[in-house]
Amino acid sequence: MCKNLLFHSYYLFVIIMELVETGIPGLDKILGGGLPKGRTILLAGPAGGGKSTFGHQFLYHGIVSAGETGIFVSFDEHPEHVRQQCLNFGWNLRELEEQDLLVIIDGFSPRAGVSSNEKFQTPVDVDELINQLITTIDGIGAERVVIDSITALALSMASEQQIRREILKLSAVMSSLDCTTILTSEMAGTEVSRFGVEEFMSQGVIVLNYKFVNTLGVRSLNIRKMRGQKHEMMERPFTITKSGIIVHVDEQFYF
Repeated sequence: MCKNLLFHSYYLFVIIMELVETGIPGLDKILGGGLPKGRTILLAGPAGGGKSTFGHQFLYHGIVSAGETGIFVSFDEHPEHVRQQCLNFGWNLRELEEQDLLVIIDGFSPRAGVSSNEKFQTPVDVDELINQLITTIDGIGAERVVIDSITALALSMASEQQIRREILKLSAVMSSLDCTTILTSEMAGTEVSRFGVEEFMSQGVIVLNYKFVNTLGVRSLNIRKMRGQKHEMMERPFTITKSGIIVHVDEQFYF
């Protein structure tokens, strides 16, 4: 009886901790294999830290290498700018959209108050975003979602109490949909949780840093937490190359 219970408990743990590769060279190694499938991960960093590129690379790899369809919600940039930037890395998002493997939801135009010809749009409202995500996930069977950024979404809200409530709601819904979700957030100074809740509502936190060392700009990252998963916490440098982000796992980074 006890033996069977232990076996079933172990089996359930293995299922829960299924991992998905990020497609970012070096990162999966220090993660212990990848991100926990179906969980919500906070990707925090300063402006220009590489958060959007990280999200694009995660989605593109999921589609072309892992066979997992994806959704990118853009509140910070117009979708056409996103497509153009991704072409610089050789990632043809338009082609994936035409094959119904990727959906880009335009949250930028409604936020900016301008018209848009994009097929998929969402106002800056968490309930409307959730409804759009549920419909789109059902429509293409999406398994990876990137929302860029929750900072832009939060700044449209009236109070910190509302921000915390709505971010918690969004995280809970995404976890229930069994999607591996990345929420990007712009850090204010050294605080990961700009609104006091982001770090705690996520199952994992990856922090991107951009520092000047001897007048040279250097990018680095560290895995702040990844619940239920053994991972490295050391600061590692990374570069953004013509093929995307590469984490240099054989180098340590010292501030």
